[in-house]
Amino acid sequence: MDQIDSLYEWDFEVANLAQMRERLRRRPEYPAAARRLAANMLRDAEADPALDGLRKDAGRTVAGLSAAYLNASGGLTLARLKDFIAGFGLVSPGRARALLIYMRYLGYVEPNPGRGQRPAASYRLTPRFLATYTRHQASLLDALQVIEPGAGLVLRNLHAPSVFNTLVIEQGDAFTSGSPQAEPFEDWYGVFMNRHAGIQVLHALVAQADCFPPEGPIALSLAAMARRLKVSRVHLTRMVKAAERHDFVELEPGGLRFTEAGRQALDWLYASRFCVLLACAARTLKANEEVCARTAA
Repeated sequence: MDQIDSLYEWDFEVANLAQMRERLRRRPEYPAAARRLAANMLRDAEADPALDGLRKDAGRTVAGLSAAYLNASGGLTLARLKDFIAGFGLVSPGRARALLIYMRYLGYVEPNPGRGQRPAASYRLTPRFLATYTRHQASLLDALQVIEPGAGLVLRNLHAPSVFNTLVIEQGDAFTSGSPQAEPFEDWYGVFMNRHAGIQVLHALVAQADCFPPEGPIALSLAAMARRLKVSRVHLTRMVKAAERHDFVELEPGGLRFTEAGRQALDWLYASRFCVLLACAARTLKANEEVCARTAA
């Protein structure tokens, strides 16, 4: 089986996500890919303060994908943003206006011109956002190709508008369809994903661990991590204490270790994301075979 056919085998319906996670766990490359993904996300955030702000919690992460998706599928408006983020089940539609204002503050979106003095009803992505989000997608694909080298074809053609737009549309559709499957992990989301910098804390711990899901103790300096993630030490202390109360971690002198419940939640998070991203990469390649074939040749 060649690399392209191997990637195409990940094109599945979200209803079959549990089976695909089991398939992924049998791949020996999965732990290395998880650590690569974690390291890439941390590196990109440290290199780009605006992207760092957009990756601090689940709501802001959804905003970035939403902007790219809506721009590629008919246009970015406040009304469409409200409807789209409601599909994720992670962010209330009422937060849409605040997220849009925040993205304008970052210089990621701007009102469409030509509306005179009337308030702009639609927005467009700025070159800054497109460059930043293309790099973000490249980092995701870089981790995917550890598992499926065929994802590298999508990576090498990401500059083509048809490839980029197909990819973000597939991701938006897939993640909204799969969001109800996160309901059993509501406490996990409350402790990490919905807290400021919680996603980055997880990435930092995964990147530092010797294996995935992490089994042994992981050294943790709250002061050092607070400086790295640009948050307060008090905030991180509250987060890890909450994780301990929910039996996701056990605190030890100088560090912590994930409990079995924590390891299961962490594995579910990474495995689900990888499976969905692999499916989206496969569909993107299928829809752009002629574009990508030139690179393959």
